[in-house]
Amino acid sequence: MRISLVRSGGVAGLRLEATVDTSVLDPDNAQRFHNLVDEADLPGLSEPTIKVKSEPDRFRYTLTVEDGGRTHSITFEERRVPEAVQPLFEAVWGGLGAGPGTQTA
Repeated sequence: MRISLVRSGGVAGLRLEATVDTSVLDPDNAQRFHNLVDEADLPGLSEPTIKVKSEPDRFRYTLTVEDGGRTHSITFEERRVPEAVQPLFEAVWGGLGAGPGTQTA
């Protein structure tokens, strides 16, 4: 599984990306990411319920999960990140994602 999180926008308009490839993580860490993806229930989220009117200088997040030939990508406005997705965001940005299998740019 490959998980990519891109943050764009903000005052400076900078783009930040973090990617986790679970195939190169130790089995325990890989399983934690799989669990976080399952708990986030990305297919159950719908864009109309999470998007709000775009506001200048706010961040937008695009989360993409590639697994077994399937890709699911969804974009969230800064103030509309669902609670169930937040642990996955935190793990990709740091925490569990630190070390082999994680890239940031």
